[in-house]
Amino acid sequence: MLPSLSFLPVGFLLIVAMGHTFQFQESDFLQFLGLDKVPSPRKFQSVPFILKKIFQDRETATTTGVSQDLCYMKELGVRGNVLRLLPDKGFFIYSNKVSQDDSCLRKLLYFNLSAIKEKEQLTMAQLGLDLGPNSYYNLEPELELALWVIQEPQVWGQSIPKPGKMFALQSVPWPQGALYFNLLDVVKDWNSKPQKNLGLFLEIVVRGDTEFAVNFQMEATCARLRPSFRASLLVVTLNPEQCHSASRKRRAAIPVPKASHKNLCRPHQLFINFQDLGWHKWIIAPKGFMANYCHGDCPLALTTYLNSSNYAFMQALMHAVDPEIPQAVCIPTKLSPISMLYQDNNDNVILRHYEDMVVDECGCG
Repeated sequence: MLPSLSFLPVGFLLIVAMGHTFQFQESDFLQFLGLDKVPSPRKFQSVPFILKKIFQDRETATTTGVSQDLCYMKELGVRGNVLRLLPDKGFFIYSNKVSQDDSCLRKLLYFNLSAIKEKEQLTMAQLGLDLGPNSYYNLEPELELALWVIQEPQVWGQSIPKPGKMFALQSVPWPQGALYFNLLDVVKDWNSKPQKNLGLFLEIVVRGDTEFAVNFQMEATCARLRPSFRASLLVVTLNPEQCHSASRKRRAAIPVPKASHKNLCRPHQLFINFQDLGWHKWIIAPKGFMANYCHGDCPLALTTYLNSSNYAFMQALMHAVDPEIPQAVCIPTKLSPISMLYQDNNDNVILRHYEDMVVDECGCG
């Protein structure tokens, strides 16, 4: 009898842990994780504070038994069970006439949305522009940041993309910290029509009198801004098929039947170490988890006690009458989720919550 799809993650990890790894099983598991192949990042991307906080909050709630909705990001105030940090794949546009046209920084911002699956619903898309640490003098020139959505493909030989309608215009007294912009409607449009995703055009200019700006070393300010500038897109999606329950109860301890027969159906401890699987190169956290597994006998006399269904009881009864009918087997009856923080082949840092990864209780079925 083939295992149900809901038990695939634990079943696969158990097979791997017992030394029977098969390529098609690994592919199935990676598909379950939303990956086409095993990621092989050259180096880990830095994990933003918000991703670390959400992951740690989930771990704490699981450990302490606090009820949690795995399909709601309370830290961000939106529904969702997958959080991705997409790095900027664009490029700077340089000009040799900075002091003449007052332009401090020009950049094409581009984010690859191909990792978002068709079934996922976008609930949040936040553009983050990090202008570097707040370490400049207040007397430096005031800057102005402008964003355009690019609506026409760049013409060959054209140094600056032809922007469409201006998306945002914001004054920046001096370079400091990060600025955030709601990009949900734009990203929804890109995701539904990938050919429209031509990126964003960003320009930071110096406001006020040019001579005043030069006197306060505008070029030095811009030169410091470029190497410290970082852009990223924080995307939250919801997969309805993976959100069956709005809350979770405390993870139960492994129950042991109050009977002298040590071979009765029950959970057994099994720790999955990602380093043993070679997955530590792309899984940032956790380093492993207690997955557990079910094993043991399902005798007719105790089938009802062993957390079993009525069908399992009838199957055990029929087996006693006709031995050709298979016995009820020991299977998971209650499972818990885990959260995983990992990096895919597109350098995206992903926080995802996976159902049915930990066996809490076993029964006969």
